[in-house]
Amino acid sequence: MKCQIMNLNQLYYFNELVKQHQFSSAAKRLHISQPSLSNSIKTLEKELHYNLIERRNGRIELTE
Repeated sequence: MKCQIMNLNQLYYFNELVKQHQFSSAAKRLHISQPSLSNSIKTLEKELHYNLIERRNGRIELTE
């Protein structure tokens, strides 16, 4: 079983996503592609075994 460890970039990306409320805006500010940001957030959620955001019509909302 492969053990993955979250990295600081994932937390940095998540922080920017929370500020921007949109993947496209956050990706642009981070100078990465939107799919890369999305994959990073999905990986972080998988590693934490918890959904951090709800995706709604191009915008995000934090979960409790």
